[in-house]
Amino acid sequence: MQLDHIALHVTDLKRSIRFYQEILHMQVNGPVHLGTLSKGGRFIGKVAGGQGFLQGIIGSISSRALRDQYTDLALLSPSGKTYEILLVQERYPETNATRSVDGNTIFGFSCLLSSAVDPEILAWDLNQAGADFTWGDPGLDGTIFSQDCPNHSLYVRDPDGRMIELIPNGVDDPSVPFIGGLNTITLHVTYPDKSKQFYSDKLGMKIESENTGSIPGKRFVRLQNDEGKSCIILFGQTKPDGEPIEAGGYGLDHFAVSGCKFTGDITNDPTDIRMEPEKLTEHTGSAYIRDHDGYWIECMKQ
Repeated sequence: MQLDHIALHVTDLKRSIRFYQEILHMQVNGPVHLGTLSKGGRFIGKVAGGQGFLQGIIGSISSRALRDQYTDLALLSPSGKTYEILLVQERYPETNATRSVDGNTIFGFSCLLSSAVDPEILAWDLNQAGADFTWGDPGLDGTIFSQDCPNHSLYVRDPDGRMIELIPNGVDDPSVPFIGGLNTITLHVTYPDKSKQFYSDKLGMKIESENTGSIPGKRFVRLQNDEGKSCIILFGQTKPDGEPIEAGGYGLDHFAVSGCKFTGDITNDPTDIRMEPEKLTEHTGSAYIRDHDGYWIECMKQ
């Protein structure tokens, strides 16, 4: 099993595109209006002749078809080779107002930097570009800041507050000038033990490491695939009274894995898009499963 891509909700698509393109130097395909990617969507858009008319037929078309008319997206390629991040901006059909990201869903993700990148120079360049820096959490990401460690990850936040870890010397490939690709994702979970069991049973993942109370109020479980590669970090938090902080909200549309032996169900809830610009269509045929916190997981066809 391999982590293939993540689909993130964003509050302002143009702002997010600018961040990923200009600050993190990712290749962008988009923006694309989701309503144009299917015959049905194009037909509705043509017949409606504009969103003003759509207001009058909201009750007569499917919820998915309606959402498509109010959804815009962009595909991101960290390495310039494959597209691994999907940005999704939705608007409310009733008001046309953009839906804001909220709640506790995806805490962040990590990317591998090319060995050709000098972290100190990169930090200066990111600062000049206006990046919002943040310190990593040693208990969460495993990075200990010390003079003895020659390589330190850099942490920036995207416009919607998600933490992005940039890991130095992650890719030794001359054809990759900057970011080599998506590495891991960190998910907020309500009950780490239940989530750990789910990912073990359904996706065949194994526990790489986990803390057991060493950091008050925080619990993390690092999961790896059968090849020993880290893929997912489960992040649980508790209140001072010991009650869990509930995961959920609007921020993660879905994430996708390849090589998944478990087959789920066909559903219209996630944004089901083929992550190839030359074949950019809806309805990939992938099946989806949902974990304990309601996160959709796309089980990609081989």
